Amino acid sequence: MSNIDAKALSLGVSDSSPWDLEMAQRGFKVIEYDASIEKCPYNHENIVFHKKFIGNTNNENTITLAQALKDNNLDESKSNILQCDIENCEWDMLENIDISILNKYFSQVIFEFHGCNPEEQDGFEKRISLLKKINEYFVPIHTHFHNHGKIFYSQGLFFSTTLEVSYLRKNLINLNIVKYRDVAGGFKNLDFPWVSNPEIPIRFRGY
Repeated sequence: MSNIDAKALSLGVSDSSPWDLEMAQRGFKVIEYDASIEKCPYNHENIVFHKKFIGNTNNENTITLAQALKDNNLDESKSNILQCDIENCEWDMLENIDISILNKYFSQVIFEFHGCNPEEQDGFEKRISLLKKINEYFVPIHTHFHNHGKIFYSQGLFFSTTLEVSYLRKNLINLNIVKYRDVAGGFKNLDFPWVSNPEIPIRFRGY
């Protein structure tokens, strides 16, 4: 097992969190936050579990992202990674932080975005404004429709209200050579769709 000398902050843990285990096995120190379960599902020396939700105040049940970064002494010079799957609370978290803090501490950020229905105007505008702020510092490198969420048909395209997006910090990539495929998602051994539901490809259409 290699010593990566970087940290992976995992916000949102369940009884099966294979990403956390894989990162720990790769040598990252994985720091988990979630109050919906009693303990980490894995016994690994590189995983530390905190029974708290990420929130906008610091108390016995919640902790702010800024406090979590401070408590765990993240080194901004390291290639730290953030994983965030906090069941629609990601928008409230993003709305109440200076998003440049993500750029300062993380080379990659991975979000599962919930409630992404473009036909719900108020929620759509809030989410778009926050996504634009993320795009100031990061570039999306992989996107996948979570096919366990709500899937619907709108304006000639299938869509999911739950999106999985992986971002890379902009200063780590030459944006002049970035090319996006017309159809995204569906990578074997990267995306793990629910087998009971059809996989939905992501098709980009210009206007």
